[in-house]
Amino acid sequence: MFSKNSKAGRASQPKSIPHAKQPSAEDKQSQDDNVVQLLGATISAINATKDLVPIDLVKGILGMIVNILTVAQAVIKNKSDFQAIADKCETIRDILEQATKGATKDDLKGYLGHCINSAQQVSRPHQ
Repeated sequence: MFSKNSKAGRASQPKSIPHAKQPSAEDKQSQDDNVVQLLGATISAINATKDLVPIDLVKGILGMIVNILTVAQAVIKNKSDFQAIADKCETIRDILEQATKGATKDDLKGYLGHCINSAQQVSRPHQ
């Protein structure tokens, strides 16, 4: 027989699948490529349909849908570029943090100190 405590303990523990495979970066890139291709085909189909529709309002709506899908397609295509830039910025921040941990103002004089102070101000959330 289980007590309430043992049930609560089990419920609060995260469940994990022992042999579950996490998608690799290649799998994610392949999925993104598939989505980009599907969006491209959808955009082409909507554009072809738009040219055949005689109602201007419907043409305008289809045009807006094409614009939205084109933006979504561009974002998906460029996602890895943005992620790479964000990762490099985080690495630089970590290096600066480690290099200046415990440093005094006297240690950080001159141009280097100015740069580090500027970087710290940029990384702080606005209050």
